[in-house]
Amino acid sequence: MIESQIKTLQDQIDGLLVDRGRIIDNLLDLRLDAADRADFVGKIDEVLRDVPGLTVVESQWWTETLDELLDMAAKVPAAK
Repeated sequence: MIESQIKTLQDQIDGLLVDRGRIIDNLLDLRLDAADRADFVGKIDEVLRDVPGLTVVESQWWTETLDELLDMAAKVPAAK
């Protein structure tokens, strides 16, 4: 379930900075697991294009992004 994956990612945030590569890997994992949810995949693609930084990203950005994805995942029904 996408929501539980996002909550796990939120729980893993520790410190002021997060490795940019790890964020991208996590987003790609979410994208793969949500392949049947076109709107959600589109949002993840948008986020992937906009990941800031060269090597690290501020935790606040990642937290806000995960909050937004969690809200969207809760609103988009999973395909049956």
